[in-house]
Amino acid sequence: MKKLARTLITVVAVSIAVRLVGREMAKRFQGDTHPDNDTFRVMAFLGGSSISSHALSLRSIQAKVRAGGINLDLTGATLSPEGAHLDIDVMAGGMEVTVPGGWRVYVVQQVEKGEVEVDVTDPATLPTDAPVLTVQAEVRAGGVTIKARPRVLA
Repeated sequence: MKKLARTLITVVAVSIAVRLVGREMAKRFQGDTHPDNDTFRVMAFLGGSSISSHALSLRSIQAKVRAGGINLDLTGATLSPEGAHLDIDVMAGGMEVTVPGGWRVYVVQQVEKGEVEVDVTDPATLPTDAPVLTVQAEVRAGGVTIKARPRVLA
């Protein structure tokens, strides 16, 4: 019985230590950036988070997932006139990205044991001056979904 109690205490202590280290890693990676900045970084480590951006001239996002998940909502953001780049790095986890239906989204992917699912507006149906988001997705044992919220026609 004492051995079982010691084992349980050890497992709990290690779990807490890993979470604290993960939280610190995420904090260091994100630095002092914020999702409403035009350039920002986000990370999920052994957990999940939902993030919404309202950037006024979004240019660049770096997102890392390690055994966790991120829901990233960009529907409130405005892309810079030059467009924006989203760099996704997923290892043993998942990420869901929601973009406005009026954005032109190009995805370059490198996948090992996972998938990238893209369900965005057909670029042929968008105006030539539609904002452009380029996504570089690297996935190892996980998944990424990029979806568009339907356009509201005025």
